[in-house]
Amino acid sequence: MNSSFSRTCERMCIVVVGSVLLFISPATLSKTITLEQASRLTLQQHPDLRRYQSLLTATEADKRLANLTPAYNVGVEAENLLGSGDASGINDAELTVSLSSVFEMGGKRNARVSLADANLSLLQSERYVASLELLSELTRQYVKTLAAKERLTLAKTSVSLADEALSIVEQRVKKGATNKAEFLRARAALNQAKVDKASAATALAIAKQSLALFWQGDAEAIDTVSGSLSKLPPKRQYSAVYQQFLESANVERLTQTINIKEAEQKLVESNASADISWRIGVRRTQAVQDTSVVAAISAPLFAERRNQGALQAALAQKEAAVFARDSQMLKIKALLFRAQQYLNFSVDAVKHINDTVLPDLETATTLVLEGYQRGAYSYQDWIASRDALIRARAKVIELSESALVNQSLVEQWTGLSGQASPTQEFRNTHE
Repeated sequence: MNSSFSRTCERMCIVVVGSVLLFISPATLSKTITLEQASRLTLQQHPDLRRYQSLLTATEADKRLANLTPAYNVGVEAENLLGSGDASGINDAELTVSLSSVFEMGGKRNARVSLADANLSLLQSERYVASLELLSELTRQYVKTLAAKERLTLAKTSVSLADEALSIVEQRVKKGATNKAEFLRARAALNQAKVDKASAATALAIAKQSLALFWQGDAEAIDTVSGSLSKLPPKRQYSAVYQQFLESANVERLTQTINIKEAEQKLVESNASADISWRIGVRRTQAVQDTSVVAAISAPLFAERRNQGALQAALAQKEAAVFARDSQMLKIKALLFRAQQYLNFSVDAVKHINDTVLPDLETATTLVLEGYQRGAYSYQDWIASRDALIRARAKVIELSESALVNQSLVEQWTGLSGQASPTQEFRNTHE
């Protein structure tokens, strides 16, 4: 079951990156980072994943410890020596050499091993799910970095438009077609656009640094983040998404905690069978120069009755684990519904703005500019039309970012893609 689970988790890790690779350019330039490269570096360098190897080593050692049988004890017992009267000296001494141990009853050893196996399976699943979560977080930060890059590009366009507007207004002022106040407003608009551009550049630098930290890198090593926000995922029905989640390895991970509680319950149940302590040895009686065999067994009384409290506690903890899993399932269900709804809305909204809003605003801005140069429109009409166009383009960036961020959330919990696979090199990082 562990190997099957590992393969399933591996496919999920591949899918999380694989589908988003669709909107990443395959070209790799100097100091240009791609999502595939970022994913490989993160899986190799992030301390959250590297610590799992140490935890797995410790858990495997716990399993070896759980598989041990009870230890054998060697004992030496001396009586009737160095006393007083007839017992003085060692002439009447009795010396016993014995070997003792315990017969474990009720399958305690198998129960311990089963619990260790359950803990190992949980840790393995947590490692794969941690990889999924980390890749999902990386993808979201990568998308945010792409969005910051797009916003900087838009800010540069805004500066260019404001500079062009200042030149046009300046010419009209020289011709006496308008007043100096319009020139001052145009110059102020250019300076504000430059401030917005500097703000966008700062946001991009911060986003790059946040991205590089995933592999303990530095933003200075990243010149360009490869990719575009234009390729959006297809819409899906929530029912299909949730069904995919139910078939994913994430559900098995949520069940692992219950499996541990079941293993703990079986271990507690095995304690209801009392262990039998035994001892066998040889006794030497110095006074008569005789040797004899001694043997003894012992077992605690009422072990089953004394174990009832522990058994009730184990059953209650198992029941609590079931409730915790069901509660987590509800939270994931709500998260998937919200993410898929936002994803579907964002895809529709981007298409609507690109198909209907932007063409109208671009045409209107051109017409208003021509009319302003003829004196048919005011400066405020021109600026309002231009600002509306910039806001619409900014909205496309925002909605595209939202769509891809929510896609990464959906894929984190479902492994849903069905579109493309990354390179074999990336597959090898999971083996």
